[in-house]
Amino acid sequence: MVAMAVLADRYGFVLAGLSAEETRTRGASAARETIMANRWAKADTSSFDPAQPLSSPSKALKALVRAGIPAELRPDLWLRFSGGAARKAAAPLRHYAALQRRAGAAANSGAVDAAELGAELTRAFGTHPVLSSAKGMRAVLRLLEAFQLQCPSAGGLGRGMACVAGFMLVVMGPEREEDAFWTLVGLVEDRLPHSCVLQNIKGPGVEQRVLDALLAKRCPKAMAQLARLETPLEEVTGPWFHSLFCTSLPAETAARIWDVLLLEGHKILFRVGLALFKMNEPALLSTKLSAQVGRCLKWRIARCYDADALLKVAFSGIGSLPMAVIKRARADYEGIVQEQLDEHRRRLQAVLSSPRRLADGGSPASSDAGGSPVHLSTIHEESEEALEPFSATSFLRVLRPLQAIIG
Repeated sequence: MVAMAVLADRYGFVLAGLSAEETRTRGASAARETIMANRWAKADTSSFDPAQPLSSPSKALKALVRAGIPAELRPDLWLRFSGGAARKAAAPLRHYAALQRRAGAAANSGAVDAAELGAELTRAFGTHPVLSSAKGMRAVLRLLEAFQLQCPSAGGLGRGMACVAGFMLVVMGPEREEDAFWTLVGLVEDRLPHSCVLQNIKGPGVEQRVLDALLAKRCPKAMAQLARLETPLEEVTGPWFHSLFCTSLPAETAARIWDVLLLEGHKILFRVGLALFKMNEPALLSTKLSAQVGRCLKWRIARCYDADALLKVAFSGIGSLPMAVIKRARADYEGIVQEQLDEHRRRLQAVLSSPRRLADGGSPASSDAGGSPVHLSTIHEESEEALEPFSATSFLRVLRPLQAIIG
């Protein structure tokens, strides 16, 4: 029996169960990329000095990037647009190799858990030929360890960082690992907000609430439906900010979003989030149960192969979105989220340090106040929300002593 070939996109991600319409959409996108390659070949790129950050792109360049960067040009342009090329040019010779040696010397520090990294990449990307291989996982591990040494002020690795680093390595190519590293640094340091989604647990909470506020104004029917069905918005949108859409959208569509993100900055994340709700609002309004909402949106978003249609709605279908509006909303919510985190931290500390309970021979799984049990799942939930910066590795460092006590 002859095994059937597995259909995959240009980056090696499996395409399963494509409908005839989806196949036509992907074919049209591929044909359009040929046209875009000709437009890029005629474009004046003489002003793209790779040693200088591109701080103020022209309208012509914005229009060109929004229309799509050909895949073969993406590695070079991502490196430039992110500011990574300028950082690389200013760094000491063989700086990335030096960071790898430092990380290797501190290999027992537990900064990045290799087993946990592999599990996260597998959950997000399945059996991708690069990211499921030992060689690919080691490359992502090197990227993350070097990033932590290069950007200690980033506050640690967030929940989506492994996926972001892995996706960047695949799109730019494993042979360009050092360029992927500098692009990652530029993305986090220059293109994402201060309350960065990758740096700490506060960031996603703030960004999520900003999106909530924008959706309430731009997509009131969809938000009213979520309220009626008592569906938390973050169940669907949480991964958008953690992994910058690379685990939610098809890879080729996510790469188009990153084209704009690396050139214009993080506002594109909100535009795309609003566009996805706008495009899927009819389907959302037809749902009857809370469980259907998440399944419906996740399925439709995972099959959003028409990047042109998505970006058209993002830039032309949701109206004006001034940066000042986002900054104002973020400032309002940062204080609220910080108060919630402080309260969670106090509750976690009360659970972890109860001298009377331990002195009496009690277990951390029983409560002082009312005698009601404090289950391990509650500790997990509160520690995940309270630790700043969050990483699953840092959480396990807190949980393992508890497991030793509980037995």
